[in-house]
This record gives sequence, structure tokens and C-alpha cells, in this order.
Amino acid sequence: MFLLIDIGNTRTKAALYKNGALSLITDIDKLEIDKTVLKGVIIASVGAEDQIDSLKLQLNLPHVEWIRVKSQAQLFGVTNSYAIPEKLGVDRWLGLIAAKNRFANENLLIIDAGTAVTIDWLTAEGCHKGGWILPGLQLQQKAVLTNTARVKPDNEYSANLQPGINTAEGLQSGCLAAVVGAIQLAWQTHPGQKIILTGGDSVILSQFLQLLPVVIEPLLIFHGLSYFCE
Repeated sequence: MFLLIDIGNTRTKAALYKNGALSLITDIDKLEIDKTVLKGVIIASVGAEDQIDSLKLQLNLPHVEWIRVKSQAQLFGVTNSYAIPEKLGVDRWLGLIAAKNRFANENLLIIDAGTAVTIDWLTAEGCHKGGWILPGLQLQQKAVLTNTARVKPDNEYSANLQPGINTAEGLQSGCLAAVVGAIQLAWQTHPGQKIILTGGDSVILSQFLQLLPVVIEPLLIFHGLSYFCE
């Protein structure tokens, strides 16, 4: 059994991998497992090194190897498009690996909708063709709220693309339209067989992409991490 950890921009998520199956851990702070059967910890992090050090102290697993995954030029059938491969965010790299191996021989558009929204193109041959990065739904709203004097937040989030009849509604709808529009444009620019959608806002976004071949994969990053368990 392996413990898989994904340290993102705003949250730390974890899962267990055993006999080819993944099980999500709802609260890593209350991790209850038989530590004696744990073979290793596979970790991906876009955060600072001290976050990993703190987690090591918290989990108290000195007897197992901790392996931090980093982006590479080529691995598991995927070729990185970056001239300096490790500069590609590891979350994007893992998404590419998982998508390539779960949806073989298909041209894919891979979208991770979290704090930031990343959009990546992957060919059927496993060649990463680059991508886009834009602020996520909450980050866009926060940017407007932080930099304007008279726009106030609305605690009730309403996901729709209707023209807002007050400032809060207009902000929410506008941010949603920006992300949905970017995804639609990405598909129009380089269409493929499937759109693989993951991340915290994937369910919200999928409601407005129903005419496109969307597949929601909530555990996409963990599927990518699982390849490093073998």
C-alpha cells in the first residue's frame, strides 16, 4: 500500500493506492492506517519545500521512503513540451501521464480547474503541445474584490451565465463566462476526441460544457501518482 499526496496551491489532498485501486482520504490530519504495511509515500507539490517537511513531521512515517515526483522530459509514454522539463507544473505533468494511459490513442484536452485553471493539449502519440494558464473562478473574483473599492462579495455562489442584475451576480457570471469561454476556444482551436476535466470546479464547469465530449476525472492527479508506485 502506498500513500499518495498532492500539495496544491490551497489544499493538501491524499489517497491510498492498493492492488491497483485508489481510495480518497477525506482528512489527512486524521490519517488512520496500519503504518507497518505502508510501502512508501509518493508526493507531488507545487508549494514550498517546508510544506513537505511539516507534513513529514505530522505524519510520523520515518520507516518509509518519501518520493517526490518532478516533471521530466519523457516518461510513461508522454513527451514534455517544455525546453526545461521540470518547469512544467508537476500537477499538469501528472494529469498528462494519467490521461495518456487512461485514454490511449486519443487527442485530448486536459483541464484542471482549481485555484488556477490549466488547459493542456496532448496528442494521441503522447506529445504535450503546450497549454494555457488562467485564474480559477474564485481567484478571478478575489482579484476584482481586492482591487476595486465598491464591489462587495456575495456569500451565495450562483453558477449561471445569465446577465447579472447586481454587481455580485455580474462578477460571478463574468468569471464563469471567462473560464467556460476559454475552454470552448481551446477546443475550437485544437479539437480532439475528449476533454478530461478535473479539479475542484470541474462539476460546476461541466454543466456549461454539455455539448462537448467531457469526461470528469476527479482523481486524475492521483492516477498519475499511482504510476510511480510500481
